[in-house]
Amino acid sequence: MSEYPKEIKLDGLTEEQCDMLDLIYACDTRAELKQFLSCLDRREHAMALSLMTLVMYETIEVEMIQPMAQRGFYPDAVRAINKIKNS
Repeated sequence: MSEYPKEIKLDGLTEEQCDMLDLIYACDTRAELKQFLSCLDRREHAMALSLMTLVMYETIEVEMIQPMAQRGFYPDAVRAINKIKNS
C-alpha cells in the first residue's frame, strides 16, 4: 500500500478558497465538519462542497490513476481521463 498522507496540489485557487480549505482541514471529526458547514452562507457552503469534491478527485488521481498509469494498467481509461482533463 502507498505511504500516507500523499501530497496533492491544487493550482489556481483564490486566497478565499485556500482559506476555506484551511478551515475545512482544521475540522477533526465528521461532526465538527458538519457543524462548520452548517454555519456557512449559501455561497460559502457551495464553495466548501466544491472544494471538498475537488480534493476528492485530486486524491483519486494521485492515489489511483497515476499509479495505474505508471504501471500500464487500463490504458483506455487513462487516455479517456486525459482527454477530458485536457479539453
